[in-house]
Amino acid sequence: MANYQFPRDEFDDYEARPTPVGVHRAPRSRWSRLWPFLLVAALAGSIGVVGIWSLTRAQDITGPQEAPPAIIEPTPGTDDDNGEDAYEPGDPGYENGDEYQQVEANVNYEVSIRVLNDTGPAGEAGRGRDRLTEHGFTNVVADNFPGDSGLTASTVWYTGDNHDSALAVAEALGIPADRVTEHAVTGAEIAVIVRGSLGL
Repeated sequence: MANYQFPRDEFDDYEARPTPVGVHRAPRSRWSRLWPFLLVAALAGSIGVVGIWSLTRAQDITGPQEAPPAIIEPTPGTDDDNGEDAYEPGDPGYENGDEYQQVEANVNYEVSIRVLNDTGPAGEAGRGRDRLTEHGFTNVVADNFPGDSGLTASTVWYTGDNHDSALAVAEALGIPADRVTEHAVTGAEIAVIVRGSLGL
């Protein structure tokens, strides 16, 4: 410095200015090094919380997904409650307009039947015989009732274990099931006492 030939200027006063010396940076504080990592961690946590809340909210709205109930088809010819044959009004076995009865399996189509006209229109017993024949009964005769039965409506009498067959006869002739009764019968196992026109 003793041989420095130029006059001193502002660049020579470096010792009085607080500037970094050489190419090295000033030391960074601990907070300046940590805050980027803390910011990333906070953002990641916020995104996770929002995602979990969204999934929980969607489940609350839609509710749990349950499997659809199995569909069990009823067996043809049966009802849904007890498996017995299901009849409709007008079918053999539909009694008195409001009660189902399983009678078809116990009908004896060879049972002896007499259709007796008792104050019914002329030829009504023959019409009843023909209707029963159409329904498959093979042993049916038509005749007049001897005397006055004292009945107020057409009735079916039966003997023995012919109850189901008598019900089928009544159904075929349009006679209500409550007019089917066990009673002594002459010359047959089932007798149809015709009072008035049959419901044919």
